Amino acid sequence: MDNNHKSTMKSISKLISQSSQSFFSAFLDDSKDKQSKNKEREEILKKLQVASAQKSLVVLQLKEVPTSQKFETVSGWIVSKNISDSIMLRLQEDSQQIRMITVDHIKKVSTLSKNDKRLIK
Repeated sequence: MDNNHKSTMKSISKLISQSSQSFFSAFLDDSKDKQSKNKEREEILKKLQVASAQKSLVVLQLKEVPTSQKFETVSGWIVSKNISDSIMLRLQEDSQQIRMITVDHIKKVSTLSKNDKRLIK
């Protein structure tokens, strides 16, 4: 009985040790994920600020949308001067239409400035 008790205690202590190690590892990985997401968000904000200042044409790839597509692509010019959590985008297809897009919903940013030699329609 004493031997069985020691075996049970060893397995319990091993389980607790593994659980705490996996919890700590998950905590550190979560911190790294948050840091990388914050870095990506800052890079997107910088690109959007520059595009707004240069009045560049912006093409945004948005993250997953509820429809069957995996992503959505939107193009236009940034109307808002200060960019923090969302932007106002005057759509290229219909210049009368303005769309509000949250920065967290943006996956990728591409810009085309007015000084570029390529044709902007």
